[in-house]
Parts: sequence; structure tokens; C-alpha cells
Amino acid sequence: MRTFIAITIFLFLFLGLAWWNAKYLVRTSEQLAQQAENIRQAVIEELWEEVDTQVMQLRRLWGHHKKTWLLLVDHEDIDDIDLAIYKIDEMAKLQEKEQLLSDIAELRFLLHDLADKEILSLSNIF
Repeated sequence: MRTFIAITIFLFLFLGLAWWNAKYLVRTSEQLAQQAENIRQAVIEELWEEVDTQVMQLRRLWGHHKKTWLLLVDHEDIDDIDLAIYKIDEMAKLQEKEQLLSDIAELRFLLHDLADKEILSLSNIF
């Protein structure tokens, strides 16, 4: 009987942490994607000072969440996001509109894909 109770407690703990992990990643990836969208809008309007401000906010937001993400997801995914943000920062400094829009799209894809991969579902298990 004790074994059954211990297994049940472990199962609920595991499922609770998986649920929290998924919620946290979805929420924070949406925040980062929204910030990337803000940059995209400023780029389209060619408001380069606004772009610089928005990129700085993206870097701050990512720096805040990256510490927790390192505990929760594969480090290769973190490196891909780091690289995309670095490219966005560099292209914003050079005011390369087309490349910047491409890099923003790549970042948004990486964020949404990562959140989808980390959700506990049968398709992600098998």
C-alpha cells in the first residue's frame, strides 16, 4: 500500500511540474514573440530609434527568462535563440531591413516551436 501511495504522489508531482513547465514556457515564449513583433512593426515603419529600443527590451527580457529556460529545455534550443537575438541586434545596428525581418521571423518560429515541443502530449512522447 505504501508503494502505491508513493507512486501516486510521484506521478502527481511529475504531472504538476510538467504542467507548470509547459505553462511557463508558453507564457514566456509569447512575451518574447510579442516583443519580436514590436520590433517587426518598428522595422516595417523604419523607425530605427524605436527598433534599437525594442531590441534592447528584447535582450533584457530574454536575459531575465534565459536563466530559468536553461533548467527546463535543451541547451541547443537556447543557443539557437541566443544566435537569432544576436543577429537581430546586429542587423538593427546596420539597419538591414530585409535581413532583420527574416531574423525576426526565425526567432518567432524558434520560440513557438520550442513551446510546442515542451508541452506534455502524446505526440511529444512517442
